[in-house]
Amino acid sequence: MKREQVWAALCTLIAAAGAIPWSCARAAAPDKPYVLVSAPRETASRGQRDYGPIAAFLTKALGHPVVYRHPDGWLTYELWIWKDRADIYFDGPQFVAWRLHHLHQTLGPRVPQPQDWRLYTWKGSPVQTLGEAATGATLCAPPVPNFGTLWVTGLFPNPARQPYIHNMHGWKKIYNAVVDHECTLGIGPRLTVHYLDPQQNKVTILKRSPHYPNQAFTVSAKLPAPVREAIVRALLSPAGEKAMMRLRKRFSHGRRLVAGHVHQYRNVDTGLDAQWDTIYASGIDRYLKQDAKREGFTVTQ
Repeated sequence: MKREQVWAALCTLIAAAGAIPWSCARAAAPDKPYVLVSAPRETASRGQRDYGPIAAFLTKALGHPVVYRHPDGWLTYELWIWKDRADIYFDGPQFVAWRLHHLHQTLGPRVPQPQDWRLYTWKGSPVQTLGEAATGATLCAPPVPNFGTLWVTGLFPNPARQPYIHNMHGWKKIYNAVVDHECTLGIGPRLTVHYLDPQQNKVTILKRSPHYPNQAFTVSAKLPAPVREAIVRALLSPAGEKAMMRLRKRFSHGRRLVAGHVHQYRNVDTGLDAQWDTIYASGIDRYLKQDAKREGFTVTQ
């Protein structure tokens, strides 16, 4: 048995006895840093600015090195998720739910506010129902696997009767495209749409989403249970709250993250499953090679 496996087994026994020493943080790989990653929504420098302090805090709390690694694009990030290349993840609820379901990861702290989405059209648009939007309408939305876009596509299960998706980045840009009649439909977070049109003078809401859980941390099942528990406990501590200051300011309006519960994320990965399951079953590497060549991306293994 490998030394790492011996350590993991020993720490599991110690945890069962009710004592979890910090030295167990070295159980998975004594000389290898734990890797923290997040979805590539920013530049590498901003990613390091926002997540680097969290990695530094966890290094101190665990007594084991933790490093932040920035993915160079969405294909790279999808590969890292599929192959469970990282140890600690922070991203959207669809990814969280997928990893809980398929990779049996441990759920960590989550952003407390729910995610609410709005599908809207311009005021006076001839499209007033989902049925009228099903064929021929243009939807301005971020590219899949954005959670809001996945929610909208799930409203149209018949692939022959779906809006045409025009990929666009930026909620205000999407809103302006709808108001200017460049797109029939737009998608946006509830608070953003309300901020842009508080009296609903310019847009009409066609559909309101359920209250979904928000972004959260998960910890890979590759790490022994005592280490996973120590990471979650550290992130929920007052010192962890301080280390996540930039993350909280960016994603939770400064509010502290709270403990997540697995049942909150049940079936939240439905839209992602529809996109990923065929890929995951038929061969990740072949898909990525073809997709990267077609779209001109490089994929960091």
